[in-house]
Amino acid sequence: MHLIYGAPIYTFWNEQPIAEAMVVREGRIVAVGAKGDLAARYPDAKRIAVDGKAIIPAFNDCHMHILPLGIDLGKADLRGCTHVAEIQHRLRAWMDAHPDAPWILGRAYDQNLLPDGKHLTRHDLDAVCAEKPIYLNHVSKHGAAVNTLALHIAGITRDTPDPDDGVIVRDEHGEPTGILLESAAGLVSRHIPKPQGAELTRAVHRACEDLARRGILAASDASTGWLDLNAELTAYTQALEEGAPVRMTLMPLYEVAQRAGWLDNHEQSGEAAGFSPQPPAPHPDLRWGSVKLFADGAFTTRTAALRHPYADTPTTGVLMYEPEDLIQRIVNVHRAGWQCAVHAIGDYAIELVLQGYRRALETYPRPHHRHRIEHAMLMADDLLAEMQALGVVVVPQPEFLWWLTGAYLKGLGERAVSLMPFRSWLQAGVAMGFSSDQPVVPGDPIVGWRAAVTRTSRDGTCLNPEERLDPLSALQMFTVGAAYATCDNEIGTLAPGKQARFVVLSHPPEHIAEAEVQVVTTSWELLRTG
Repeated sequence: MHLIYGAPIYTFWNEQPIAEAMVVREGRIVAVGAKGDLAARYPDAKRIAVDGKAIIPAFNDCHMHILPLGIDLGKADLRGCTHVAEIQHRLRAWMDAHPDAPWILGRAYDQNLLPDGKHLTRHDLDAVCAEKPIYLNHVSKHGAAVNTLALHIAGITRDTPDPDDGVIVRDEHGEPTGILLESAAGLVSRHIPKPQGAELTRAVHRACEDLARRGILAASDASTGWLDLNAELTAYTQALEEGAPVRMTLMPLYEVAQRAGWLDNHEQSGEAAGFSPQPPAPHPDLRWGSVKLFADGAFTTRTAALRHPYADTPTTGVLMYEPEDLIQRIVNVHRAGWQCAVHAIGDYAIELVLQGYRRALETYPRPHHRHRIEHAMLMADDLLAEMQALGVVVVPQPEFLWWLTGAYLKGLGERAVSLMPFRSWLQAGVAMGFSSDQPVVPGDPIVGWRAAVTRTSRDGTCLNPEERLDPLSALQMFTVGAAYATCDNEIGTLAPGKQARFVVLSHPPEHIAEAEVQVVTTSWELLRTG
């Protein structure tokens, strides 16, 4: 048993919002309150005085990609590259460090940072290496850049038709440039050797250790089953049994849930309060979350589905399904009793998702559904009103404002001011849970938290300051709001009975906008060593 004290504890527990100390036993909070009172009540508790200015609930990244993060941590990091030569240099350095790798792999390629926002080409990658295939994940995870050999391995030529919901970008002569958007990237990625067994478990460990260092002790994997459901489940379970510090929620992809028979359940009662008879989770800190669907693509690849064309591209984006097909899939998830989470970034995609939720709830009424819209970026007044009426939970990523505002302004023009209206959502009573979508962005919760408060990008651009949140409200979206979005009653606040997942900060949370706030330590480190 431990008595934690030394800094104000922001519990987000209504009965005692600020406390001097808390008692923790076997990973759970026993009591919070005044230090003297708790010391008298628990005289045998080991005292731990924290070296920081505030204790808060640990961050909960309720939409990210845990296993892909762990895998990506082993690739060449191209984040922030502003010239093709810089990308080539980093790839060559990775090649030198991995001479036996059959493929050259990179992550976080972003053409928006290159001169004039133009993509590199397969010829630029051939200059790095023509004897091995090269595959670079786009920063959005909605595309890839590949070299000529990778195209050849996939059998992609000028005569290859675009796949459904994907684009093979071509030059003025009709030849593939090496840029593959949406499902077209899968034509190549399916040929990359997939990690298996112990390698998958090591990737989960890498991801969890990386998350924990940043104060993230709960996270949701928003594409479970993309590789192999059983293999992924085994890796997550094994990592937790071996001491991985992150509580994890898995969000199975629609097709994965369908193949597993999880959407075959009979219609749920309108009074049902739960989400579905889900498969049993093999570890107490491994949970099943919502079924995941995709409605559209991303702004950075100009594939998010819009009501009106992009400012710099004569297109309105890409829908992953025909409208009626998308709506029916939403109804199927709801009818089976699961919580539903749909990736929808553009205003047209959001509109369709809301239509799906309305039809589902009118056909099969169910309270407490907590259906989600992931990202929900480009908003309009009618969409906001419909969200509120339907009780939909939005799961945006404020860190996007720090990293990607420039790309949004290029693609959307003046419409960019309508992106992620945090304050309007909050004032309208729309439930929110903040996340990062990492490894699309670095996933630093301090950066995301500050972005929600300042709405300022790394180049100093402030996007619609009227939508700023105050520091504590923004922090609650990463803790209380994220727990609500994931239907997790074990975490989110520092209250008796909850899991003792907390973070020690270098400054009080009210200083997030003007101070270099850092995570000093976490409960994982403190209780393990204390």
